[in-house]
Amino acid sequence: MFESGKELMDRIRLGEDTFLELKAVRLAGQRVSAPSRDGFADELAAFANSRGGVCVLGVDDRTHEVSGIPLEALDAVEDFVREVCNDSIQPPLLPVIERLTLPTPSGSPAPVLKVEAPKSLFVHKSPGGYFHRVGSGKRLMSPDYLARLFQQRSQSRIIRFDEQTVPAATIKDLSKKRPQRKTMAKIRDPTLGRGHSARLPAQGGAGASG
Repeated sequence: MFESGKELMDRIRLGEDTFLELKAVRLAGQRVSAPSRDGFADELAAFANSRGGVCVLGVDDRTHEVSGIPLEALDAVEDFVREVCNDSIQPPLLPVIERLTLPTPSGSPAPVLKVEAPKSLFVHKSPGGYFHRVGSGKRLMSPDYLARLFQQRSQSRIIRFDEQTVPAATIKDLSKKRPQRKTMAKIRDPTLGRGHSARLPAQGGAGASG
């Protein structure tokens, strides 16, 4: 999502929407003081419970300007993201974290973190509850909506083995032999009396009657 820097900047200039959240980063020493841990967890979980989305850390959400993250603090901010996803969201979230540079208002490049939370196969709970993304904000899900989402995502996790992808398989790996179908051949059994019949397995789908 937002693969190129230009595409990402174009979206940032337009502001937050269903798929984009912007967060400025403030530090107290090497500790992240903003965004708040719980609030950030709620935002990421809302994306995962919806259609996925991206949070860019190092961009002011009001001015849409790139403020950046100090280069020496990138590791600490990335650790913060991982800890939030592992400890504050249940089940834990697996985000895609990228380090990028984007232009500040003066035109100089500044480091930011692009954190993508893909649409999940699970329903995630964060400190504030069960959220989903609605436009540029998050909303708590109603009990009925939450129940439907649990049902939909539990069904999507079922793997049907006759439809499962086999890595590195090619058309040459398919068997040329036509599978034999076992059907039940209907025959009359005099020992069962008039009007009764027995069923026996037959090959190739052909049936016989007597």
